[in-house]
Amino acid sequence: MIKLTQNILQKSEDYHYKFQIGMYFSNIKRSKRKVLLWSDKIEDFYWNFASKINVSEKEIENSIKQITEFFKKKNRKPVIYVTPFTKPRSLSKLIQRAGFKLQFKESWMFYKEVNLKFTVPKNFTIKKIKTKKEMKIFVDIFNKAYSGADPEDPYGPIPPEYKEALVDSFKKNQKNKFTVHYLGFLKNKPIGVATLIYFGKYAGIYNIGTVLDKRKKGMGSSITLKCVLEAQKNKAKFIFLQTEQKSYNEKFYKKLGFSTKFIGQGFVKDEF
Repeated sequence: MIKLTQNILQKSEDYHYKFQIGMYFSNIKRSKRKVLLWSDKIEDFYWNFASKINVSEKEIENSIKQITEFFKKKNRKPVIYVTPFTKPRSLSKLIQRAGFKLQFKESWMFYKEVNLKFTVPKNFTIKKIKTKKEMKIFVDIFNKAYSGADPEDPYGPIPPEYKEALVDSFKKNQKNKFTVHYLGFLKNKPIGVATLIYFGKYAGIYNIGTVLDKRKKGMGSSITLKCVLEAQKNKAKFIFLQTEQKSYNEKFYKKLGFSTKFIGQGFVKDEF
């Protein structure tokens, strides 16, 4: 069983932001009081927000003003991401008084086992992507997996900007991280995807998806656990992913050996 301290959980959040620079996040701006993250391509609130807020209650009003102005210049709605490590502890109440509304809650889930073993379904194979042609197939399956056709999918249809961001990120010059994209094939037909990004002791799993008519047959489980296994082979101890709280996905990952360690909440201000 992996022991997760508060320090490890906070570092995992930091690594998540580092891992996603160049994929969904375009850049990051850090200060002692907050972290600002944004995407030049994707407009939705999942990839444009202020996080790691660390101020006093007296400083909240000014911080909100700075965050609002920053995202206004980016032509984005101001979003503040709140975790159990945010200061002050009353932040969620204070920003709601300022007109922010809770938009989403996501579970930060960590793989808790040390020795992983799993069986791949018959006629199912998992391959690492090596060429741009294969990456285009990856993106096509990703789009089909996140089409919004499944009522159990908490996210709905993925905007086309995600496709552009994924294609542009492929084989982009990387610093302090390693990225592996996986394609799952059933009888040589691509049906599933996942991405692993890791560095040192930390690893994040992203873009997990299976086409609708091939779900609940063990293939999504296999491609997820393949990412875990690859991370462990490369000495990563703290392997995490995020998904919508209380969704089917959260139950699915729990069955695979992940457990929810904290909740991140996104608060959005529609008018600014």
